Amino acid sequence: MTAILVDDEPKSRAVLEEKLRQYCPQVTVIGQADDAVEAYNLITEKHPQLVFLDIAMPRESGFDLLKRLPSLDFEIIFVTGFGDYALDAIKFCAVGYVLKPIQTEELIAAVDNARQRIEAKVENERNRQLLHNILNPGNANNRIGIPTMEGLEFVPTSQIIRCEGLQKCTRVVVQETKGIVSSYNLGEFRKLLEDYGFFAVHKSHLINLSHIRKFDRESTVTMVDGSHVPVSKRKKQEFLDQLTRV
Repeated sequence: MTAILVDDEPKSRAVLEEKLRQYCPQVTVIGQADDAVEAYNLITEKHPQLVFLDIAMPRESGFDLLKRLPSLDFEIIFVTGFGDYALDAIKFCAVGYVLKPIQTEELIAAVDNARQRIEAKVENERNRQLLHNILNPGNANNRIGIPTMEGLEFVPTSQIIRCEGLQKCTRVVVQETKGIVSSYNLGEFRKLLEDYGFFAVHKSHLINLSHIRKFDRESTVTMVDGSHVPVSKRKKQEFLDQLTRV
């Protein structure tokens, strides 16, 4: 689970981060903020799955931050020194409420609750996409769930430019984003994408035929992102036949 820590006290953030490292290794801290403004920017930029949020902060409280955010598509664990905020926290459907000083058992329980909620959301989204894809076979707007270190990234097949096989994993190049490194091997992506206009031009390369810019006499394909992909000799004729059908 990717997480952001929000607390105006550096020492409190350090204690929380150390406890997470020791007792909740499934949590990866991807950012920290000491006020609501910085937290807002971090959350909207990095889209964490989990936010550990202090409530009483200068200028703007944790509740004020939540009211300003365009969506609350993450789980919340409130971390505070004041027990009288509990009822307000419940109104935001927080998965956990941990009082300072942080008790390890309470933290572990809150994180486990968050993990269950996050896994359920991911599974529901995967099932929703599966149903959509079944009802719309071959539709370029269908999305596939790409397993990564952080979870699942759902990407429309039409935005995938190419897939490159790495050692025991795959680099997926998507329009207007950085490449996604997935734990799936290239063979898995071949099975997922073969009905969406993708072709394996090489044992290490799977390309979207709709994103080809040029094919030269050196048997190299230039994709729309400027990358060059080799076409193996045994795949060349089949590839050319595919191009005439695009």
